Order: sequence, then structure tokens, then C-alpha cells
Amino acid sequence: MRGCLSQPLKFSMDMKSNYSDFIIIGGVAAGPKTAATLARRMPNVKITLFEKGEHISYGACGLPYFASGDINNFAELTQTSYGLPRSPEFFKKSKGFEVITGTEVIAINRATKTVIARNVKTGESFEHTYGKLIFATGALPNTPLFPIPSSDRVRSFTRPDDAIHFRTLAERGQIGTVLIIGGGFIGCELAETCGGMWGIETTLMEKENQLLPYVLDSEMSAIIERELERKKIGVLTNTCIKEIKLNNDGDLLGILSNGKSIAADYVFLCLGVHPNASLARETGLKIGETGGIVVNGKMQTSDTDIYAGGDCVELYHQTTKQKIYMPMGSLANRHGWIIAENLSGHEIEFPGVLGAFLVKIFDLNIGAVGLSQLAAQRAGFKTRAIWGSFADKPDYYPESNSMTLKMIYSPDDNKLLGLQAIGNGDIFRRIDVFSSFLQNHGLINDLLSLEHGYAPPYAEALDPLHHLASMALAQERGMVIHSPDYKPNNETIILDVREKAESEAEPYPVGANNHIINIPLNELTEHLNKLDYSKKTLVICKRGPRAYQAALILKNAGFENLSILGGGMQALI
Repeated sequence: MRGCLSQPLKFSMDMKSNYSDFIIIGGVAAGPKTAATLARRMPNVKITLFEKGEHISYGACGLPYFASGDINNFAELTQTSYGLPRSPEFFKKSKGFEVITGTEVIAINRATKTVIARNVKTGESFEHTYGKLIFATGALPNTPLFPIPSSDRVRSFTRPDDAIHFRTLAERGQIGTVLIIGGGFIGCELAETCGGMWGIETTLMEKENQLLPYVLDSEMSAIIERELERKKIGVLTNTCIKEIKLNNDGDLLGILSNGKSIAADYVFLCLGVHPNASLARETGLKIGETGGIVVNGKMQTSDTDIYAGGDCVELYHQTTKQKIYMPMGSLANRHGWIIAENLSGHEIEFPGVLGAFLVKIFDLNIGAVGLSQLAAQRAGFKTRAIWGSFADKPDYYPESNSMTLKMIYSPDDNKLLGLQAIGNGDIFRRIDVFSSFLQNHGLINDLLSLEHGYAPPYAEALDPLHHLASMALAQERGMVIHSPDYKPNNETIILDVREKAESEAEPYPVGANNHIINIPLNELTEHLNKLDYSKKTLVICKRGPRAYQAALILKNAGFENLSILGGGMQALI
């Protein structure tokens, strides 16, 4: 039997002969989705789901919002839309499958198609035979590579207990300072949870040179950093932790690699996660280069009688054609549905991933799909990018909000590669629409053919995606070069074409040695003599369109060393 045991098993004799047509290991996202779909497709089969923890089918992505107090109690994360708790009894009565919580599958015999499960509290073990087996074991938090003390105030944030423990202490007023190590999704969400909702003095630390380093480019991430700093969150990038220890008073102290220290009442270890695939490895299933279980398009493992889905599997990126690990609740639910469809006789394949995500940090909506420019370059693509700031509805409409978008494409064939979006506006529709274009290997011109729904309460007459496509084509014709650089050297002339009142209200954030000239767009033609043809000129405005028009005027007048600030001032404030 694969999966060696260090302790002799204590069997419950009445359970030894149990059999299920389908056994599912894991009960958070992919597992329950597989079981519920299977039960609908094949109502006469026996389905048994084992979950090590006590909670089943809870909204794991909602944990930061429970910890913050936005969600009143944890029970809301375990309820159906009509208020019933997703308990083992609920799944038995309403869905038609059996759930056994507090029980861990510790070994699998593929030859006899038998699992050994153990009650976590009593230690009692029993055998259960299967027809088909599904791994939905999820992910585990990464182990810190630095020393940490034994303290219940130093912990990751991946389980319900993590959220419950923090919120209990926060409600009692027992946390005054928090150190968050890791500037990914969870780290950034927890910064809002701690500093925004509870008013706790919060420091967010990231070892890379930006927040959300693996999904956003640096100029887009900088918008998030400025927002956090405005909300009084301390942000430390390019900073590594050397050790967390308890001082003589029993307080936590984070020792940085530069020798400095940060005192904190609570430390979150947001160091990422890895596939919970140890049992699969012990069972002899093929494990991929990312550490996840290898599956084919049908979510079938190297054993044809075993399937896997969710955060424990390795996936395929549709654009790079490379293997990738992407733990997302949305993907896990899709995996569960696809597994059930295939097990019930329907031929369905998972096409791979594009990397779509959304996250909210204070007043910013943040999302992306496809590749960042850096990721695309690392994957071997030649890239160019275009970016700008736009309104999600006409400016005259009362609920109009702004957003900054960056689009990455290949100049070789105009193939779309990725979109990043940040702002107060409706970025969600743009991310979803762009995802569809990527799914269909879209080109820049395809965006121009987008027929979108238009009415002032919902959208502009031309969508920001139309504008991005048009700007990209103009860039390819050599008309204007977009730049993300808002800290040009001292030789660069910065031409601000906003109205004088705008410029004075929101001055450009550069040093005193920069040459800044404010000439409103409507006055530019008659004041060209104030500019130096020989100098590099960076044109700026609030969102980008005026800078673009000004650059065209300058180009027609003979200026050659031109660029415009993509995103405009809207991306910098």
C-alpha cells in the first residue's frame, strides 16, 4: 500500500466493508461542487465526501471580510443563498450525498481501490472502497524560511480558525499593531481589514520591489501602494524578514534583514500557498513541476480511476502554453463541475487558465487577466503596452468613476496578451470581456469590433477597450510613444496640457530640477515657441486624451523625441 503509516491502525469493524461509487477527499470548493453535480447527474449512485476539518463548503475567499467585520458572523460563509447552513445533514437531505467531517484520508491502495480514513479526534481508522476517487485537497500555507516563535499571534490566514481568532482579539481591543508579511492578494486584503476596519496600526511588508508582484506591472502596483499610504498603512517593499521573536516582555518583534525591527501585537504570514499533494504523491500519482497533481483536460490524473481539481492541481496557461499553479476559488468550482460531467459520461475538457482575478483594496477595484508585461517577456514574447485613464460612464453622469487600464500586446502580430485595471470605476466588465478575447486568441483590431451595451448610466459611447485598441494601433504606426515613467530625468521637458487651475490643484509629482511647462491644450499651437525641439518632451494631462492630442500637434510641428504619460495624472493620485 502506498502512503506509509507510522502508527498501527485502530479499525472500526462495522465500517471496514463500506463502499462508495465515488469518494471525494476535500470539502471546501471543488469537492462539494463535484459531489453536488454528480448527485444531480447520477442520483442512484453512492457518493461520500471526507473532510478533515469541521467546516464544509464555506466561502474561503470571504474570510478577510469576516475578519474585518463586513460579514457579521462566520456562519454566513457556510450558508446557502436562502439561509440554510451547508452542514452534512443539508448535503445528505438536499443534495443526496454523504459528508463525513473531522475525518482525514491517510492512505490509499490503488490496487484494491481502498482508502483508509481516520477520525481526527478519536484516532479511530476505517477502510472505505471506491469505484472512482477525486482529490480536492486544496492548498497549504507556505512554511516561513525564517525562525518564528510558538505563538498563537503568529499565523497564516488560510483557515476559518485564523479569521475567527484574529477577529475575536480585535473585537476585544487586544491588537494595537499588526505586521503583515507578504504583499499578495491576502496580504493586501488584510491591510484593509486591520488598518481600515479596525483602525489597527498596520505595516505591510513585501520582499519584491512592489505589491502584487506576480500579477501586476510596477507602475500599476504603484497606484495600490499610494492608496494604502493614503489610508495610513505602512508599506515596505524590497524588504525581507530575518526573524520573528518574542522580546523579554512577551511582545512580538519582526527583525528585518537590514537590522531594523518592527514591534507588533499580531503577525500574519501571507507567504503564499502550495498544493496539498503529499497524499497524492505517496499514492504514486504523477506530480508536476509546480508541485501540483498532474491532470489532463478532463481533470483525470495519471490513474484513470482518480480525478483531481481545485488548488491541489497543476494547470496549463492558454497563452504561454506553460504549466502554472493558480489557486483560485472560481477555478476550483469549475473543476468540480467538469470532473462530475466527465464521471457521469459527458465529454467536457478544461481549456486551461488565463489568470483572471479581481481584488478590492480600500476604495480601489483591482483586476487583471492574461499576462503582465513582465510575465509576457519572461515567457518569451516581444511586448508593447498601452495604458490610460478613463471614465466608466460619461463624466456628466453623477455616478461616473475613473479607472486606469494597461493593455499588453505583441507587436509582431498584434496579438492581445493581457489587461490590468485599477480604479474606483467598473473594471470588472472590462476584465471579463477581455478574458473572452484572450480565450479566442484575439487581436487588437478585434477589440475595435466589440459591440457593447451603451447607456449613460452604464457606459460611455466608446468603451475604454475601444480607446486602448485605437491607441495601440496609433503607437504601432509610430504616431505616439506611451511611457509609464513619471520620474523623468532633468533633461526632459514636462509639458502639462491641463488647464491652469487643474495643474495648480494637482501639481505633477517631480523634483525641483525638472523643467515643467504648463500650456493648456487649447493654447498649445500659439505657444510652440516656448518649447525646445531638441529636448525630449513628456506630455501629461489628467487622463491621457489631451496629452495624446497635444503630442500629435507637436509631432506635426516637427518634434521627434516625444512621449505621453500613459494613464495621466489620474494614475498618479
